[in-house]
Amino acid sequence: MRLQLVLLATTALPGDVAHLSWAAKRLGIGLSTAYRLAATGQIPGAFKVGAQWRVSKPKFEAEVHGQAS
Repeated sequence: MRLQLVLLATTALPGDVAHLSWAAKRLGIGLSTAYRLAATGQIPGAFKVGAQWRVSKPKFEAEVHGQAS
């Protein structure tokens, strides 16, 4: 079981999708705060894949920084 968890954690993401920590760094907030904000829909482009949070980079950038994707 542990080996399976490690493999899932290292799976490559598409270029336009990032871990929630990516958004947290750009917002200057802690990861626990980012989880709480994502769960309440306050991080643009955040979505869950199973139990893990991901962020659509184009949606995040467009809404937070006003950049078109």
